[in-house]
Amino acid sequence: MNKSKQLWTTVALLNLCIVALLGVTLRSKILFPLHGIEFNNILHAHSHFAFAGWITLSLITLMVYEIVPEEFNTKRSYNNYLVGFLVTAAGMLVTFLYQGYGMYSNICNVLFILVTYGFSFVFIKDILKTNTDKAVKTLSISALICLVLSSGGPITLAMMMATHSHDNLLYKDSVYTYLHFQYNGFFTLTVFALLLNALYKNFTEHQLIKVRIFANLVSISIVPTLFISYLWHYSNPFVYCMAGIGILLIITSIVYFFIALRSIKDHRFTILPFIRHIGVLSVIAFLLKSLLQTGTIIPSLGKLVYGDRAIIIGYLHLVLLGFVTLYIIANFMYSGLIDGTSRFTRYSVRVFAGAVISNEVILMTQGFGNMLMVSYSIYTWLLWGAAIWLFTGAVMIFISRMKTVRKLQH
Repeated sequence: MNKSKQLWTTVALLNLCIVALLGVTLRSKILFPLHGIEFNNILHAHSHFAFAGWITLSLITLMVYEIVPEEFNTKRSYNNYLVGFLVTAAGMLVTFLYQGYGMYSNICNVLFILVTYGFSFVFIKDILKTNTDKAVKTLSISALICLVLSSGGPITLAMMMATHSHDNLLYKDSVYTYLHFQYNGFFTLTVFALLLNALYKNFTEHQLIKVRIFANLVSISIVPTLFISYLWHYSNPFVYCMAGIGILLIITSIVYFFIALRSIKDHRFTILPFIRHIGVLSVIAFLLKSLLQTGTIIPSLGKLVYGDRAIIIGYLHLVLLGFVTLYIIANFMYSGLIDGTSRFTRYSVRVFAGAVISNEVILMTQGFGNMLMVSYSIYTWLLWGAAIWLFTGAVMIFISRMKTVRKLQH
């Protein structure tokens, strides 16, 4: 197995432990004084490092070593870009912890964005030269275009800070635009690119037509669904029309996705049941994400959702942990990067998946309670417990990875 892929997998899983530890610190700060720890600094470090140090590093690693052939992924430039992702992500971790949003953290953020630009250019140039299936190419290229476009959000926020602008609408729109192109764009499209890359050899040429239609629809949907994020303060017909088109594209693409999967249902028996179950959990999280996303087109519901912090955090964690992270872990087991046959691995992943589900249930229950003007302090303690649970699961998965490394070495 490729040594670079092995190395970056280990680094990414270590970063997941750091992200989870920061999550515990955040939840602890809400309950306990913890003098000397600035909540907002921890919050920014947690979110930026989760995006850059865990999700982006993991997805880019898998894209490089699974989608493009060996003749391309052995080039030194890809390893250099992965180093660039790690260094700039670590820089954001340290600087946000030290100063929150400031000169040094903005510099690290800009450097990370520049690395994404360079990587996207090289990867797209290389994948166009390969015989990779058209659906995988479409999803991969669209994902990286979304990654590049998402940088408009942080750049706008940096300009607002530099000019001391206090435009609340522009601030929120910048954040929602960034999150849309990251969550619904880069994260989602990359996951489907990796999934279809692993499965496309099982499709007949006729079935591949439906797979390619799905890839085209879900990629095209990114632009009109962006307008769903603007419904919270824009009420003109154009925005509603674009949001409606986006929702129709999402629904149609999901139908094609399940038609395609159904056509190779016998292949599921070649995948270890446990890995298959984690993959199913990831798909369920994606469907819930899509349901929540489409539901916000209802004006009254949209204003409630965008106005409730617990619901927003619940949605973000649903995508980040439930959909993307569980898929990455399933992929690692499927690829043999984590030993899916090990009892300890299965127990570790169960612990982590159980924590993800519990965290989501607590956040959503708290959010809907807030909508009904009902609030209980017990939620804060439950979320603290869920954060510790997540950290425990992440550490156990990292230990499982190290056990796999030792097993491969022998």
